[in-house]
Amino acid sequence: PTPFRTRFVVAMAATGWSDLPSELLSEIAGGLVELGDIARFRSVCSSWRAAAGGAAAAPPPQPPWLLLPSSPSRLFFCPREDRLYPDLRMPALTAEAHRRRRRRLYASPHGWTLAIDPTDLAASLLHPFTGAVCALPPLPAFFAETDDLAWDWSPHGVMASCGEGLLFYASDPPAAAWAPIPAMADCNASSINYSGGEFFVFEEDVCRTTIVDALTLAIAAVIPAPAVELPSEARIAVAGDELFLLVKSKWMYLFGDDIDFSKVFRVDHRSVDSAWQELTGIGGRALFVDSLHGFAMETAGFENLEGNTIYSVTTKEVNDRRSTTVKYSVSVFSLEHRSSKKLACRLNKLEMALRGETPSWIIPSLNEG
Repeated sequence: PTPFRTRFVVAMAATGWSDLPSELLSEIAGGLVELGDIARFRSVCSSWRAAAGGAAAAPPPQPPWLLLPSSPSRLFFCPREDRLYPDLRMPALTAEAHRRRRRRLYASPHGWTLAIDPTDLAASLLHPFTGAVCALPPLPAFFAETDDLAWDWSPHGVMASCGEGLLFYASDPPAAAWAPIPAMADCNASSINYSGGEFFVFEEDVCRTTIVDALTLAIAAVIPAPAVELPSEARIAVAGDELFLLVKSKWMYLFGDDIDFSKVFRVDHRSVDSAWQELTGIGGRALFVDSLHGFAMETAGFENLEGNTIYSVTTKEVNDRRSTTVKYSVSVFSLEHRSSKKLACRLNKLEMALRGETPSWIIPSLNEG
């Protein structure tokens, strides 16, 4: 055994779990790299929780997880561990809530999920890794008229849309209701991303991105589409000063199933003379995209993540009488080779019940701010 393990065994033989020396506990907690291990360590008792304070406040970078809208409970999939976690620390539903339609969850890369009850449009923020809950005002009635939703969290508040126009809930101080953003009344938002003090509102039908200051809600910039035929499908991803646009051509069926995106563009959105440039690579980074958000992450240190790739989620209905049964898979698209493959994982063998939400990426965090 290693000296570290020997010290741990000797300490355990001489004392109880809660009486271990704080220095030893801090050393153990400091060596944990998986957020799940840190969370389990903190749950033992108050002394262990205190010792893991530093590890929880600044854990090592975590790869994204997937929130899967499955039944009877939602599943969180960790690609690095190839492991499924049911519901994590989601608050239990009340008896009244059980009698109503189940709330829908939409993840944000920032660690929060937006929960919406389709019965009365009651809304709240849930943090699946800490169990924190933040009540929000109910959404307006017109949100019940469509399944479309775009949203993201910021330290200043939450922005949401179900198509035309944008709403904002200010969190500091807490607002009494959602407020429309007049300057964006005609915006047909398909996705919203928060990054670096700004919201990036994307309109897929025209491939236009509007940047909104998260504090003042003023329009900071408008980035029109590149000189390309409007695609059948498009996504954006934000990474610091960079904005990425991923497009699927209307002629994608000619390429077969092994092509996820026909073109990828990049622009420096803070540049005065910003112009889209077509990309052939992004170095050691990977882009993670879904219907709600898109972001970039360095892959160094993550064994099963590949650089210069795009990770997306594929949902396919199972060919049987139950049209609500689906299979989820993670698609890995190589920008170098312009080809896709499935991530080798247990998701490929599982069938799940389809819910009203779509799969979405979330970056694990114990930081609620």
